Amino acid sequence: MPTDTDSNPSQKTRISRSDTIQFLGALEQLQKLQDVQPPRILIVDDDKPHRESLITLLGLVGYECLSAGSGSEALAVLKRHHVDLLLLDLLMPGMDGHQLMELVRARNQDAAIIVISGDATWAAATKAMRRGADNFIRKPYAPDEVFVAIKRSLAQREQRKLLERKMVRQRVSEQLHRFIVDKSPDFIYILDASGCFRFVNERISDLLGYTREELLGCHFNSLLVDATVTEKVIFNTPRDVEKTVTLEVQFNKKPGMKSGNSDPVTVELTVQSAYYRDFTNGRRVFLGSYGVARDISMRKQVESQICYQAHHDHLTGLPNRSLFNDRLALAIKQARRNKGKIAVFFIDLDHFKTINDTLGHALGDRALEAIASRIENCIRRGDTLSRIGGDEFVLLMPQLKMEEDADNLARNIVEILQAPLCLGHHEVIITASIGIAVYPDHGRDANTLINHADLAMYEIKSRGKNNVGFYSPKLDKVHLSNLSFEVEMRNALERNEFIIEYQPQVRLGDGSIRGLEALVRWQHPTRGRLAPCDFIGKAEENQTILPLGNWVIEQVLHDVRNWRKQGIDPPVVAINVSALQLRQSNFTTVLVELLQRYDIPGHCIELELTENVIMQDVNDKMRCLKKVTDAGIRIAIDDFGTGYSSLSNLQRLPVDTLKMDQSFVDGINPATGENSMVSIIIAMARGLGLGLIAEGVEKPHQAQYLEQAGCRQGQGFLFSTPLNFSSTVRYLEQAPCGPVQ
Repeated sequence: MPTDTDSNPSQKTRISRSDTIQFLGALEQLQKLQDVQPPRILIVDDDKPHRESLITLLGLVGYECLSAGSGSEALAVLKRHHVDLLLLDLLMPGMDGHQLMELVRARNQDAAIIVISGDATWAAATKAMRRGADNFIRKPYAPDEVFVAIKRSLAQREQRKLLERKMVRQRVSEQLHRFIVDKSPDFIYILDASGCFRFVNERISDLLGYTREELLGCHFNSLLVDATVTEKVIFNTPRDVEKTVTLEVQFNKKPGMKSGNSDPVTVELTVQSAYYRDFTNGRRVFLGSYGVARDISMRKQVESQICYQAHHDHLTGLPNRSLFNDRLALAIKQARRNKGKIAVFFIDLDHFKTINDTLGHALGDRALEAIASRIENCIRRGDTLSRIGGDEFVLLMPQLKMEEDADNLARNIVEILQAPLCLGHHEVIITASIGIAVYPDHGRDANTLINHADLAMYEIKSRGKNNVGFYSPKLDKVHLSNLSFEVEMRNALERNEFIIEYQPQVRLGDGSIRGLEALVRWQHPTRGRLAPCDFIGKAEENQTILPLGNWVIEQVLHDVRNWRKQGIDPPVVAINVSALQLRQSNFTTVLVELLQRYDIPGHCIELELTENVIMQDVNDKMRCLKKVTDAGIRIAIDDFGTGYSSLSNLQRLPVDTLKMDQSFVDGINPATGENSMVSIIIAMARGLGLGLIAEGVEKPHQAQYLEQAGCRQGQGFLFSTPLNFSSTVRYLEQAPCGPVQ
């Protein structure tokens, strides 16, 4: 959508250099007319004593005087100075007074002239008056006679100048007004009583491509795209009331206009009617109208763009939440009136955050655009797809005949999204979980339908994702239970309902203790003892994992300090850390401060991070983990083998230990004692020079195979269940401590 007005000639008014010079010249002329100076008198006489006496006499009453002894000298003075009055002697050697007057008038100099001469003949006086003298004084004269003549001549001259100034001012004013009207950025016009143009300014050429001559005499409606409403509003208004009309109309451009496009121009039109009163009968007579048309095409484009942006998602171009709610409300009204049904889909992409974390937000945005395009290709023309959040979409399916139609559409979307998506040099598969609510069965207003579709989607998420499900009333209880569970978790910390248990990690060869893993338990007042799998996932969703994780770290350090005071020093204690904890900017700083407060060396603590967490934003994780290892703290990758680690990333990261996931240990064949994946992971750890712990060792044949395959350390019920603080003390006192690998 264009926003640069200079690229469209119809959007600007061109003022040439000559126009500017003309405008400035008129202003300068007007300024000169306003500069009023005191009168200046030039005395021209070959009699020097006479000149000096006049200068002295006139100076006494405040006149500014110049003098010249001849006609040629007077001309030289007139070239240098502005003079208002000449006191002129006729009889002078060389150029006489008559010749000087002819030259003064020939040069259009407007100075008043009073002749003071010793030639008192009638012929001399008549000749002087014909050549432009305003008065004639005979020598000798009385001073009062000179004063009266000067005052009268200057007054007459001022009257002439005043009249001239008025005429010039009127002419200059007309020029300025003409300039302003012609160069106005608005189209200004005058219509006669029949609606035909009698005047148009120059703006019409840039705006519509017409010349003045082409429009004069043409009817106003010849320019309009739709003349019906405008004709009624402008020309059929009551004639007995003066009325200013303002409205938006569209003008057609001249066919074949060379510059710009041929689209109609939207203008804001202001029209004023003009009347005069017929004094013969006292009636008002309509003369015509005049008006101003301002080009608002760009403003309309900007308003349209702002309106579009206010109702559409900037990334995908889909309707946003506001527009979706409007359409949903309208669909509900229509369905209520027609006793029909509509379906609302809540679509959430599964694990989409992984795309942003691993590939970056730029490729994540490209993925969202591609996904939106795929879904749009599945839906009907009357359906509305909206993006309402980062990876959340809602879909409106009006005029639903059967719920099976909604189910089929949702499953089609799920299937389409499973096709591989190329993002740069990467190929990814993105799945979606879709919840559906149907009007009026599952809700009768927009908010209820969206919320119930959202609940249905979360139910799908909890059952494995990448599927479709409809809302049912039982989900309300689940939702309320989740809300209650969140409140209970926040209160549990204050009530000291969480406890820490420790499961030993041992060397498979001699059973010596390698270390301990700290495991949090929740002693729920009504549900009993809850394992981490029962609440950690929800704690991460509602972010209560942050205060809980901080409590776990501090409680473990408190326990380690107490053991050390009793003379028991376990080789290392492992603490599980969530992704949210690791993302905190002050995580490392707080951890180091806690180690110092409890006086515990860094090498006594090992942080366990899941494989997926540690591989998200590897560069950022590397900087964070580097600060951790600089404090002597060890790093272990938990559940190794279930994520998507690459050898290159493992070599770059400051990792000390890999913890083989229990699923691989469970897969060891009891009969043959073999598992190829276990052998691969053991070989990988050995090749990278990392320690390896097998999790979930519960049977002797598993421990035997692991040791023979080269895995030296294990953890599981075969060796010990998780122990409380006191039991851990007894276990540590009895079992020998081995080295940490």
